[in-house]
Amino acid sequence: MLLGALAIATMLVGLATGSAALAAPSGRELLDEAKRLNDTSRAWNDSSQRLAIVIHDADGRERKREMVIKTRRDHDSGDKSLSVFLEPPEVRGTAFLQVTHDGRDAEQWIYFPEGQRVRQIGGASKDDSFMGSNFSYRDLELMTELVDWTAADADAKVLAVTDQDGLQVHSIELVPHKEDVGYKRFVLLLSTPDHVQRGIEFYTDEREPKKVLRLTKIETIDGIPTPLHLEMKTPSGGYTVVDVSDVHYNQNIDANVFTKRTLERALETVQ
Repeated sequence: MLLGALAIATMLVGLATGSAALAAPSGRELLDEAKRLNDTSRAWNDSSQRLAIVIHDADGRERKREMVIKTRRDHDSGDKSLSVFLEPPEVRGTAFLQVTHDGRDAEQWIYFPEGQRVRQIGGASKDDSFMGSNFSYRDLELMTELVDWTAADADAKVLAVTDQDGLQVHSIELVPHKEDVGYKRFVLLLSTPDHVQRGIEFYTDEREPKKVLRLTKIETIDGIPTPLHLEMKTPSGGYTVVDVSDVHYNQNIDANVFTKRTLERALETVQ
């Protein structure tokens, strides 16, 4: 009888374990659910926020920046974002415009008041540092689109699941199908049950990440989970800290703000 009871117990444990394994969501399922939420209950049309940036160089120096970002979502003509620097005086008025497109690279332009010129960012220039920070121009593009990548864009699989502050954080590896994204693979951190992005690890050919982005202090503003603290670290040296404030959604921002011809007057639009 004892042996029979043990056998039954073992079988039940095996069935329970197998059911749990079958019930575990795949990386693609997790990303699809996050995208579904972002397109429905967490959808927004436009946003504005103020950023305080501290760039910590590898030699210990610190540089501070302040900027405002306005964003407008448009599924027909592409999502648009305008970043305008307010401080320090030597970069005040510098403006960066990005327009993303499904299936092709984002268009990016930057305006420098000193030379009163607009320069388009393209090709290898996308790997350059954005205003001396640990973010590249390409990073700014990828940060907004990775969580929306479909099965046609990248293979996705869960590498690990950890418990953090009462949430399960899934490390989801994304291997892009196209080769011109600047990195070989990514590991996106997505928490459940809220399906909120918590970070990205960027890999080239190395086993260790080239860059590590962490998103923390996530608060729900107007029903939308919003990270208020970001850190981008380059293990080879230096890191950039971004603190976000004055966040607003659905303010009916004029579409004319997000055009290349208005970059020279961008400072006026954010004051």
